[in-house]
Amino acid sequence: MQNDIPNFNLLAVFAAVIEQGSLSKAAEQLNTNQSTVSTAMARLSKQLGQELYLRKGRGIEPTSYAKNLYKQVQEPISQLNQVFQSLGSFDPATAKRQFVITAPEHLQWVLMNRFAKTTPADITLEVFDQPSDESKMYDDLMSQKVDLLIDILPPKQASIRSTKLLENSFVVVCSQDHPRIQGTLTAELFMQEKHALLERKRNSLYSLTHYTSIDLSKRNVAYHGRTLFSNLMLCSQTDCLSVVPLSLALQFKDRLQLQVFTPPFEHTAMSTYLIWPKRLDNDPAHIWLRDTIFSISKKIQVYLDRYNLEHD
Repeated sequence: MQNDIPNFNLLAVFAAVIEQGSLSKAAEQLNTNQSTVSTAMARLSKQLGQELYLRKGRGIEPTSYAKNLYKQVQEPISQLNQVFQSLGSFDPATAKRQFVITAPEHLQWVLMNRFAKTTPADITLEVFDQPSDESKMYDDLMSQKVDLLIDILPPKQASIRSTKLLENSFVVVCSQDHPRIQGTLTAELFMQEKHALLERKRNSLYSLTHYTSIDLSKRNVAYHGRTLFSNLMLCSQTDCLSVVPLSLALQFKDRLQLQVFTPPFEHTAMSTYLIWPKRLDNDPAHIWLRDTIFSISKKIQVYLDRYNLEHD
């Protein structure tokens, strides 16, 4: 190894490549092209006199030397990035900016509505539904295709931060004209009636399975929907039941003429997390976005808590 210390830019590119596991994804994160990233890695490898990675399929496999180097430089690089970010500024009163997030379906409408009502007109929010592939969701976050994630599961990566936004209880919905359910819902009726099931899984489990110990496989499933809203629509037009987050049920119960019941079984509340790359901790615009969404979420939580108290 030569005596010259590699410059910050080369080490920043190196850290991005290790974090992304791909030259192309690192290029996206750094807002440059793959050729530039490849050249930077070659320069760093030459300066250090060490191979830094091997090709592995469509990605790369860091060498032992590279893994050890990353452990040493990751924190200083992150701290320097945060210093540079904090020197910037963001004034929401004069800024023109579109923020991009992904959020679970049960929060999309209420977040969009409240964001539009509480922020300047030139600051907008673009919301994407969550991809079914969790790895893609985090790839999009780390490559800054999205500014942040809202998700029901916290991240495990050390380079990603999260904080709890709110807790959502589950409710059972059915049509106001349901022939057998009016005003009360028993456990027996719940198991006997036909159900609309959300056909999406996380960690190989259907969403509701994460939050209750009862055997949901015994339900009489009549409809497998890809979205919670399609299940709400079906329940409004048929005799089916569906279990959905309270926030979604309250948004549409009047418009769709739905009854809303506390589930006749034990379950835990569903936590929701705000998730962002650690390197954006001190970015002024990102701080404003996080604070704004956190403020909106606190108001949603008050609304949900009030409903739960009134219907205990």
